[in-house]
Amino acid sequence: MKTKEATLLGYKFIYNRAGKLVTERTSTDVTKLKPYLTVEEYETLKTIVREGTTKLDEIHNYVEANLNARVMKD
Repeated sequence: MKTKEATLLGYKFIYNRAGKLVTERTSTDVTKLKPYLTVEEYETLKTIVREGTTKLDEIHNYVEANLNARVMKD
């Protein structure tokens, strides 16, 4: 059965047993999907992944800065 959906961009906060908080960002290489998409769909997905990645990087930096500030306080 062929998949009809794909995760293009994902972001996780992972907390492990050692007490470490890790962030994980995943993204799909949209260029591999190009043969299956119209020009408009392809350009839209490229834009979504690019802009989403930029915002997720902002979130990552914000969380990291707050965690670092907290470690310095304690």
